[in-house]
Amino acid sequence: MKKIFFVLVLTMIFKVSTGQKQRLGFNLQIGQTYYNLLQSSSNVKQELNGQNITIEIGLTGKTAYKVTGLKDSIYDMDVSYEKLEMTMKREDRTITFSSESKDENDIMSKLLAQVVGKPFNIKMTKSGKIIEVKNVDLIFDNMFDQFPDISAAQKEQVKAQLMQIYGEKAFKGSFEMVTYIFPDLPVKKGDSWVINTKLESSMLANLVITYEFKDKTDRYNLILGNGKFATSDNADYVEISGMPTRYKLEGDVISSLKIDSKTGWIIEATINQKMSGIADIKDNPKLPGGLTIPMSFENIMNIRSN
Repeated sequence: MKKIFFVLVLTMIFKVSTGQKQRLGFNLQIGQTYYNLLQSSSNVKQELNGQNITIEIGLTGKTAYKVTGLKDSIYDMDVSYEKLEMTMKREDRTITFSSESKDENDIMSKLLAQVVGKPFNIKMTKSGKIIEVKNVDLIFDNMFDQFPDISAAQKEQVKAQLMQIYGEKAFKGSFEMVTYIFPDLPVKKGDSWVINTKLESSMLANLVITYEFKDKTDRYNLILGNGKFATSDNADYVEISGMPTRYKLEGDVISSLKIDSKTGWIIEATINQKMSGIADIKDNPKLPGGLTIPMSFENIMNIRSN
């Protein structure tokens, strides 16, 4: 009888401990610097004048996040890019630009080097939502000082292209993919919740992801995400390569994130995006009459802390 009672007690304790809810979120230390190492691989397919065109784009980089303050559950952080690299492949031609390149004739790599090491500021809630990004523009304001031979038009075009990849809106969208993942209420393993996010960069889009608290260990919490991506119907045209362009895309997003059980920081994450639709180029002097380009897009993003 005592043995049965002992087994019942152990069973009850096990059920309570495994079913206990906990609050997920960030618990970062002021003065500490945290890192993200990014590897992103994109495959873009377009149909232009009956011809299928495939472009492969690779982005790698290292970003530092120094926590400078915490007030009302909002973190102040100084952020700086420490390494940036970009690779583009079309047909049999591959071009690579790197902030660490020593080639004096590689102007784009030298421009990336101008971006590295210059801090900007963000405010982030403990649930991972970015509520403010400041001073990103300052990084790009003086980046052409060493290149007086570049025309004003070229400077604006290159600056716009870099801002679409590394600027305020692009940073917010990509960073929140691995930070704005936590629920408002305490959860236990097996629970799920929904996060709605708006993405702004070269396109305005809505992202709705259902996350699940899949597993828990002493070192990390495993969170899985499954969601839908769709560009906004009322999105404005934006300048891309000097032409007013608007994307109409929709697709799926699947993510797997290992989150440090103490700090909430990303240990490693993989995000897969697949979408298809059109790029609508408005009538403009470069392309009279405009153009509609069918396209598909697939991206795999891997992020780790070291």
